Amino acid sequence: MPAPRILILGSNGGLGRALVRQLAPKHEVTAWTRAELDFDQPEAIASKLAGCEFDVLLNPAGMTHPDACEAQPEKARLANVLGPQVLAQCCHERGARLIHFSTDYVFSGEPDVLWDEDDLTDPVNLYGRTKREGEMAVLQASSDALVARVSWLFGPDKPSHPDQMIERALESADLTAVADKTSAPTSTQDVCEWIECLLQKSASGVLHLCNSGMASWHSWAEQTLAFAETLGIPVQTARVRPIKLAELTQLKAARPLSTVMSNQRLQSLLDIEIRHWGAALEDYLGRKYQLR
Repeated sequence: MPAPRILILGSNGGLGRALVRQLAPKHEVTAWTRAELDFDQPEAIASKLAGCEFDVLLNPAGMTHPDACEAQPEKARLANVLGPQVLAQCCHERGARLIHFSTDYVFSGEPDVLWDEDDLTDPVNLYGRTKREGEMAVLQASSDALVARVSWLFGPDKPSHPDQMIERALESADLTAVADKTSAPTSTQDVCEWIECLLQKSASGVLHLCNSGMASWHSWAEQTLAFAETLGIPVQTARVRPIKLAELTQLKAARPLSTVMSNQRLQSLLDIEIRHWGAALEDYLGRKYQLR
């Protein structure tokens, strides 16, 4: 079968850039930034899509900062609910496939459990609520759509927690990180490889795309700095003082505490063993700092 023609939205974001880099060498890829498809104008989405030939639409775009969502709820609903709903309707009408990215923040974070795709959702902030509403709108509009939930992304295209911790450790030995909030750090490179495999599968519904294992912001930071030392990066410390999420009083939106997702369904679907986030982190940092 010929390789599907792919339209990638949010192509200037961290995951969007990674998807373009992964898929463009083997597929006919069209990449649109937010300036080229603005979810603030949902009435214009259908006509814009009508002018593009594609078989698969990948949508990592959205409004993802929890505090910004709380401050601009209508804008969050346009980006996370209404826009994706129109995308799904358009894909359904033209027989194209939609892969829409969502988040671990759809879960309450209350029980300290490994969340699977069938668990009930109960988001604690507007970001999570709009992403969950977007999931349901997408799946209602297109039964063939795939909702791919990701968590704690890191990679070369956008600074994330590991990059920020190294930058801070280059300047100071007095570091803190939250120790009572956990999830699964996930490599954007791995996500892109899974997506490329999923293009050959007929998966639909909800699927968790995350590396194996769990971490807190604190343990993620300490493992990052320990590996940074082995790479010869002149960080001033690999020790990070643990704090509680409640101490971050500058945060406006509530955050769920435990959102570690199970990737067993993904492993079974692709017939692979998904690597631990620590191995993915070492691979990312090794590539980044050896290239300098």
